[in-house]
Amino acid sequence: MKPELPDIEKFERLVFQKRNTLDLLLSFSLKLLEARHAGMLLGTDKTYFKFLPPEKWDRGVMHKFDGKGISGLLFKYLGTAIVKRKGLSPVMLYRETQFGEKKESDGIISFVLRTHRDFYEKGLKIIIIDHLQDSLQGSEKGLVFSTHSYDGKIFSRLPGLRINTAIVRQFQAKNFLSAYVPDYGAIVFNTINEGLILNEGDNFVNGEELTKRLDILITAIEMASIAYIGSAKGRQAAHIIWRKEKNLRRTALELKQKAIQLNAQKEYLKAVGAVDERQLNMEAVNISDGVYAFMDMVGSARIRKKFQPRDYFLILNLCHQIAADNASRYACRVDNFIGDSVFLVNASPFDEPGVHLPISPHERVMLMIFAIASIFNEIRLLMSGLHPMDKGGRVKELIDWARISLGFRAGVEVGPAMIGPLGSRKRKIVTAIGKAVNTASRLESTGIQDEIHISEEAFSLIREACVTQDIRTLWKILLKSDCFNSRNASGAYFIDCYKQFFNISQDVIYERKNIAYKEFSKDISFMVKCISDS
Repeated sequence: MKPELPDIEKFERLVFQKRNTLDLLLSFSLKLLEARHAGMLLGTDKTYFKFLPPEKWDRGVMHKFDGKGISGLLFKYLGTAIVKRKGLSPVMLYRETQFGEKKESDGIISFVLRTHRDFYEKGLKIIIIDHLQDSLQGSEKGLVFSTHSYDGKIFSRLPGLRINTAIVRQFQAKNFLSAYVPDYGAIVFNTINEGLILNEGDNFVNGEELTKRLDILITAIEMASIAYIGSAKGRQAAHIIWRKEKNLRRTALELKQKAIQLNAQKEYLKAVGAVDERQLNMEAVNISDGVYAFMDMVGSARIRKKFQPRDYFLILNLCHQIAADNASRYACRVDNFIGDSVFLVNASPFDEPGVHLPISPHERVMLMIFAIASIFNEIRLLMSGLHPMDKGGRVKELIDWARISLGFRAGVEVGPAMIGPLGSRKRKIVTAIGKAVNTASRLESTGIQDEIHISEEAFSLIREACVTQDIRTLWKILLKSDCFNSRNASGAYFIDCYKQFFNISQDVIYERKNIAYKEFSKDISFMVKCISDS
């Protein structure tokens, strides 16, 4: 194995200067792979025109040759005439059966030219076949060979491909390598350095060196392809530019659609508790102004007895899905699903990266209350058979049959807690632990169905709060509703927006006194109504 490689940087300087780009590619590639011969096949049709769109190709014409020694010199100048006289060129990509049907022709060259679309879809693919002479028998016209392919990343096995033994015999090939040249055709090599493709089983002995040289070949082909287009003129040049423009537009549109899908997926995963690597490896921190909420099914022990497990889990999973969707909508996060309970969080470690303006505690409380109220209203739709997630009204049928009412209650608190990764080595979540979390749980336990139980601290933050353009997430949602539009540009009181949004005419917040649960007690707390009184 020779350690020296042709200089790809020098090739880059020359390929855009020389007029005969393909000759330079042949001589460079010949040295790179230490091949006996190298040839270029032009993809075309019966017109034999250059620069035809690949989908119009029906044949490959031997266009150029280069090689080592006397035979290489002979083929360089007379090769195209020799292969044409012997019937080896053109290589037809398709043949017609006796019934007039179009079939794919056998042969590795026709396979490479037919599968040109793989360049755009899977990367530039290189085909390698070894042990050719060992397998030739008698006068067979075609043999099936095991083939390796390389896409710029990994080697793979292709299904057995039938080759043209007449070409193998003509060039006395020991091995064969071919690659697609975009907008031109293909480059083929007869007998590259056998040490490069020496293999044991499915592995190349000198795989690292082979990969390095094939990567250089791919780069050289890409450069030469672009440089070769420079020789196109007039209508041909315009057609090539238009073809590439269409591909770029299609690719850009696909990438845009994928970006939209990925962003939506990212937002949803974040809402349901998914964390990125940064959060999973974060140090636990103290947060002073996070907002925490628990919502829980009222009378769940009694309700469970009414249903078969599959029906109960159907209802519960639909309710949890509604919770996840609305958490995402209001920039909150499902920290965890705990049986029929949902733990929701809105805290700075889970804020969108790159947001310059810090989110204030009163905005976090407003978002959390809107999220929970939206969840409760959607669960009411689910019970009524009107929710789009349950178009067949299965949940309504179940609760009507069981003669029960389905409802949740919630508790919300703002204040201090610790947030960090928690769990075993193989399974971790990022969660919140602390006084405010405990209080939110106790407020939920002492709450009322379809209402949100909040502390004095949370109430003080929303009592005089206004929804303005600075409250970005909530502002956008309200602008899309009938009760709030751009004329409210100076902002509106949160409580007024809340009442209009959920169509609640009476007072939405009222005071409760002297609530207690186990070791927890509050002299004063507040209830927030969530369901319309109409």
